[in-house]
Amino acid sequence: MVRPSAILTRIKRRLSPTDREFRRIWPRVNEIPGFLVSPAQERWLFGTARALRDGAVIVEIGSFKGRSTACLAYGCQGSQKHVFAMDTFEGNDKDMSSGTLFEQNFYPAFRDNIEANGLGRYVTPIVGRSVDIGKTWSKPIDFLFIDGGHEYEDVLADFETFSPHVVVGGIVAFHDCHNFETDPNAPVGFPGVVRVWRENAVPVLSERGMCATLAYGTKR
Repeated sequence: MVRPSAILTRIKRRLSPTDREFRRIWPRVNEIPGFLVSPAQERWLFGTARALRDGAVIVEIGSFKGRSTACLAYGCQGSQKHVFAMDTFEGNDKDMSSGTLFEQNFYPAFRDNIEANGLGRYVTPIVGRSVDIGKTWSKPIDFLFIDGGHEYEDVLADFETFSPHVVVGGIVAFHDCHNFETDPNAPVGFPGVVRVWRENAVPVLSERGMCATLAYGTKR
C-alpha cells in the first residue's frame, strides 16, 4: 500500500517550480481582498511576472488593495524586476455606478498588504490618475496590466497612453475582458474593456490568449 505522503511527494515532483512556488504563496495572496477569478488569474499574473527578464518593468494600472500587485511582486522576488502600481486608491463614481463599491482611501490597506508580504522593495505605488502619470512616463515597459476604470474612454486612454512604452515582445493584459473569442454569445460584463481589446489591442498584439476574464498578448 502506497502511503499518502509518498503520493504527495510524487505530485510535487511533477509540478513545475513556478507551480510549487505559487502553492507556497497562495495562502498569503488569498488573504488580500480583490476581484480576480481565483486562483487561475493570480497564478497567471505570478507566473508571467516570474518568467520576465531580470530587470523587467511591470506597470499595473488599478491596484485596489494589492491582491494582483502582490502576485506580480512575488514573481519579482530575488531579481531586479519591479512593479509600478498606479491607482487613485479612492475608486471613482463610474465604478460605483456600475455596482462595484469602494470605500474611500484604501491606500493604507494596499500599503499594509504589500509590507505584510515582505514585497515593499519590489513595488513602487504611484498615487494619481494613470493618464496624468502617463504624461511624464519614460520607462520602457515589459508587462502592462490594465485594470483601472472600466468605462470605454478610461480603458482607451490607459491603453493609448502606456502601450507605446511597451517593448516589442512585451506583454499587454486587460482584466475583466470577457472571453468572446471562445464564447461569443455569452454576456459581456464590461463592454468598454472588450471594445478596446477588440478594436485597439488585438490588431497590435500576437500570441493572444485568455485566462478566465483576463485577455493578453505580446506586442508585435
